[in-house]
Amino acid sequence: MGEHLPGDDVFHRLVDRIYESAMDVAAMPAALDLFSRYTCSESPSYLIWDKLAGQARLGVTPHGCFTNASSMPESMRALPSRASVALATAGDIGDVGHVDAHIDYSGLSGGIRLFDTHDVCVWMSATPGCDRCTEHDCNRRVAHVMPHWARAARMQHRNFELSGLASLGLASLDTLDFGVMILQADMRVRYANSWAEALVQADTHLALDNGVLCAQPDSLQSVLARMLDNAAHGGRHGGAAAGSWMHITSGGQPVPIIVMPLVSRQPVEGPWQLPMAMMLLGNSESRSVLDAAVLTSLFGLSKKESIIAIRLAAGETLNEIAEREFLSPHTVRVHIRDTLRKTGTHRQSELVRLLHLLPGVDLERAGACSAARPRTGHARKD
Repeated sequence: MGEHLPGDDVFHRLVDRIYESAMDVAAMPAALDLFSRYTCSESPSYLIWDKLAGQARLGVTPHGCFTNASSMPESMRALPSRASVALATAGDIGDVGHVDAHIDYSGLSGGIRLFDTHDVCVWMSATPGCDRCTEHDCNRRVAHVMPHWARAARMQHRNFELSGLASLGLASLDTLDFGVMILQADMRVRYANSWAEALVQADTHLALDNGVLCAQPDSLQSVLARMLDNAAHGGRHGGAAAGSWMHITSGGQPVPIIVMPLVSRQPVEGPWQLPMAMMLLGNSESRSVLDAAVLTSLFGLSKKESIIAIRLAAGETLNEIAEREFLSPHTVRVHIRDTLRKTGTHRQSELVRLLHLLPGVDLERAGACSAARPRTGHARKD
């Protein structure tokens, strides 16, 4: 067992700050400053080195955090040659019972490994800088602190991974052409993608009041509250929709609303776990279809064949397509015939069904000509 340090306020504040920094990088400079005071060291630094990229991913000193190589001090931009030796020879400091056996204070200046995986390593360095403490005292203090840094580094790495995945997932929802909201049964919004936010901002029938979704008239509020309650409390063991509603916006556009139970594949039960539901708000103005480049890649369609297929999937008739693409109906039929052959479908209905299974983007981004039917624009532009 390590020596207990009763009443050492600096030590206990340092440990608290170390674990705070695992969740919030902004707390790390203060933690390093306390570390420097407690271990009587100078110029402590904390570095996350990206092995795959061959450069620092994060560097921290008592003077600040550096999240990209260009903003880092020169000493942090490249892993010093002496650190490679330290990383190769330093023991696993996660073993608290044996930490005194393989950590010496002088080695901290060359770098001590805190965490090491196939893609990143985390190490710390500092320079002895005080004559008031004996070498034994410095080693003893480092030995008490470093296991906490190692645990915090593992926690921080896991937190970075989860945060990164969550950010990517939310960014992908912003690319959708319909609204997505995650709500509690009390109609408190926990997440809304960009389309849902734009719809609420543009529609005077809907509003967010301190994070709570409010609807007018009261009948709409009651309908939404009932659907959310059914989904949050009654649909936790199934994936069926808990309710749907055709909402007419203040601008007169119909927007289908579907509320679904939100059930995790690995449910977490606990005092902080609140029942949630997902609300989907359809984009009635959307003419989203598959990107022409994707059709070319998947099926070898020409650009014109892709545009015609796109317009079929959007519900346009043969004559409408011919008019908007400045083609004769006969030429449109020929393109459709060739498209059916290349996609392995036999009827236009099969082709449309196939296209609706594929990811969609806007007609304009798909390469439709300027003579296409004008669009009214999304609610976010109103």
